[in-house]
Amino acid sequence: MKRLALLTSVLVFWTAALFPQTVQNQRKPISKSDFSGTLAFLASDWMEGREAGTKGSFMAADYISAMMEVFGLKPYGDKEHGKNVIKRSYFQDFEIIRYKTETAALSLISKTESSKAEFEFIDGIDFESEAVPNSMVAEAPLVFAGYGISAPDAGYDDYKKIDVKGCIIIVLEGFPGHADTNSVAWKKLGKTFQDEDVLYLSKLKTAQKNGAVAMMFVRPDGRTKPFRQSVINRAVALSAMNSDKFADEDYEDYSFLLPGDTSQPTLPCFWLASKATDEFLEGSGINLKDTETKAANSLETSATLIKGKIAGISVTVKSGSLLVRNVLGIIPGKDSTKSVVIGAHYDHLGMRDGSIYNGSDDNASGVAGMLALARTWAVSGEKPACNIIFAAWTAEEKGMLGSSYFVQNPETSIKNIPLYLNFDMLSRSAPEDSAKLIVSVGTLKGSDGLKNLASRNNNKLARPFTLDLWECSENGGSDYASFATKKIPVMTFFSGFHDDYHTPRDTFSKADLEKMTAILNLVNNCLLEFIEK
Repeated sequence: MKRLALLTSVLVFWTAALFPQTVQNQRKPISKSDFSGTLAFLASDWMEGREAGTKGSFMAADYISAMMEVFGLKPYGDKEHGKNVIKRSYFQDFEIIRYKTETAALSLISKTESSKAEFEFIDGIDFESEAVPNSMVAEAPLVFAGYGISAPDAGYDDYKKIDVKGCIIIVLEGFPGHADTNSVAWKKLGKTFQDEDVLYLSKLKTAQKNGAVAMMFVRPDGRTKPFRQSVINRAVALSAMNSDKFADEDYEDYSFLLPGDTSQPTLPCFWLASKATDEFLEGSGINLKDTETKAANSLETSATLIKGKIAGISVTVKSGSLLVRNVLGIIPGKDSTKSVVIGAHYDHLGMRDGSIYNGSDDNASGVAGMLALARTWAVSGEKPACNIIFAAWTAEEKGMLGSSYFVQNPETSIKNIPLYLNFDMLSRSAPEDSAKLIVSVGTLKGSDGLKNLASRNNNKLARPFTLDLWECSENGGSDYASFATKKIPVMTFFSGFHDDYHTPRDTFSKADLEKMTAILNLVNNCLLEFIEK
């Protein structure tokens, strides 16, 4: 701890020298020097990949809070009660639950008028399971629920003719038209569901909302492997395929949840290999390939009850708790009843088998950008029209838990947050974006004013971006989703996926500082117009 305290002191001194508080910059345009040092340090090996709850994560939090203090932000974290005084910290500390499956069992019970037969499947060969927070045992009827998607506004709903309450459902992986971008269904659903984790979360929430007991995923091509894994396990697998150093095949990560959080789905999930798929669907009349074709071409669901069959499941779970922290600072405004929130997650994947997942783009870039805006507003000498809260979220990679905790434990009414700005990956471009001019800006449905705000200020840039304006939702894969669940207007900024995403190759040396500079000036101009209007 002495070494950590010394490091923090050195960083405070260094940042104080680099960014003197007496500077009155009148919100001058943001330059590379405003964020490049921060980005480099957060993405350095010192931070050990910043995995939530680890030493590297706490070191990063200390550094971020030091920067906020140097810039003159007021602490907006936990209240510290001293003798005759109440002070605030920059840290918002809380616990998260971590859990993993120790044993899982799956069986098929077939019933006829004259007999009953039970077949036990083998874990790791016939199926794999996703971790759930609580152990459970259940037997329930089977329902084939198509793709498990309810999107009536797009003309597709697997649940419109079936009742899955108290049932275990079988669903196809993917979405209607996922294999054919020219299909009718892809044009209706592709933009919404092409992100695998967004789709998975949406299916879970929909199934749980409709009262399902558990969910089993199948593939129309009958492939056995690879089974779906957690986000971090898939990141390790990707690293193994794309780097010289082979990742640890035996690495096993936990899943995570906020204590008492009922907003996130906790449904048991099983991924079936070909043998289990055949056994569960035998005699049902369901042809998965035909189902896929029909859904893709005509948006028709094949959801139906599977008669005469019951599934049995059993899951035992190991769980514990982990201390984590958000970092929060505030610039008080003229109207102290309203607060615009600007946030970015500072956690990443940590260390795996000796490799450091530095997470430069994901998401040291977002935090560096957030701090650059904090400095610009804090040292301008001008008081904003309303409060501006600057937030570095933890545990985004564990399920957006830091931002979820913030909105579930608000200091003031969430109705007094007119806008949340989210930064997640600002310093790279997708391989197809050869001109490096595409920027994605997500807003909630019906936010035409925010879309126009982005377009208007983009056109003022010396070299305007090609804006990808899209509608995001509470099922999204970044911290904006936590605010979307509370119906808070959002603008989420993203510069594009790349081949180094969630691998040890996501390093500072590959950051596009010019593109990031332009994005931050676009955001800053949007923020200024929104607050001062």
